Amino acid sequence: MQVQTARLSSKGQITLPIEILRALNAGKGTEFLVVQEDDRIVLVKADSVGRKIVDELAEFSALGEGAFRDLWDNDADAIWDEA
Repeated sequence: MQVQTARLSSKGQITLPIEILRALNAGKGTEFLVVQEDDRIVLVKADSVGRKIVDELAEFSALGEGAFRDLWDNDADAIWDEA
């Protein structure tokens, strides 16, 4: 983890330290989510958030698939196959 300072310009802009940008592999056009909570601001690369969401949805989907298979793929439900 790196800790450095950045200063707010008169235009409301913050320039991030180059070492941190390099560590994040961030360059011109890189999008960040800006999260404000109380007196904190957290920046998260948007593409890393997208990957996390996709991974979590994949896990959720896999859990759901197993639950539905257990629910519908049984002998008691076979009557609906003939309907």
